[in-house]
Amino acid sequence: MDTKWIKAYYNARGLQWADQKSALLFFLSEVGELAEAYAEVEGVSLSGEETDLLARFAELGLEADEIVSRKPGWIRNNDRLRKQNIAHEAADCNMMLSVFLESYANISPDDALREKMALKLGCHIDELDVFLDVE
Repeated sequence: MDTKWIKAYYNARGLQWADQKSALLFFLSEVGELAEAYAEVEGVSLSGEETDLLARFAELGLEADEIVSRKPGWIRNNDRLRKQNIAHEAADCNMMLSVFLESYANISPDDALREKMALKLGCHIDELDVFLDVE
């Protein structure tokens, strides 16, 4: 995800850019929210094992949320009491993963993935679109 959108959103909301550790904790919190939302919406189709796993992810997400919430300037904007929106929770994961990777390595998840694909395919990253026949 292009972080220019995230930065503009943060500016519009008066939020500060997260350092790498905080961004990782925010990401883990968002993964927990996604697990919780998915379990709530799709619960009837999940096995007991899957339900338990998603519940553990949700608990760990709350733990990460509790840790990062002690950081000054942190704003909680999801009270976890409203109707779950899986797409929005997945988008939040994408956003916080993007913030983490930019803070950590100054790279986007998309660019990191393209680098990994090129490495695995044995081609140069500039040749990846041709190698994969992607326009």
